[in-house]
Amino acid sequence: MRPTRLALVLAAAALFAAAVPTTGWAQQATASPAASDSGSTQESPPPIPSPKPAPDDPQRHKLAVQQFLAWQQGQIDRSLYSDQVNSELTDDVLDRGTRTLANMGALQSTEFLGISHTKGTDIYVYKMTCEHGSVDMDFALSPDGKIAVIFFE
Repeated sequence: MRPTRLALVLAAAALFAAAVPTTGWAQQATASPAASDSGSTQESPPPIPSPKPAPDDPQRHKLAVQQFLAWQQGQIDRSLYSDQVNSELTDDVLDRGTRTLANMGALQSTEFLGISHTKGTDIYVYKMTCEHGSVDMDFALSPDGKIAVIFFE
């Protein structure tokens, strides 16, 4: 795994662990990207179960594509994210995410892989295929429709 991609996964894992509305999860999660850069040993975030096939929702699909492109272009609309996620979206996380996703090239296709259920949260999993590779984009929505979790793996 390339260092920039690893940094994105670590940053995303930290976001996920901090944003899922459960107790006890954060203790098992990866520390902040800054801590991982210092060379300290980190635990992996809890694995997310494989997604179960489900029908894709056109509005959610559109949101997934819009958010992926926004991350690639570095134009994240923070009003679409929960307060918890916004507190974790540091300039460094955004910069690393944008650089990594932009290096993948233009988005070619989006495939809905299904819904992963974990800790009472539905996580929607999309495979984003670009010119230079693919990445799974996982996100969850809060009851008010804001993005409560987002990460790329």
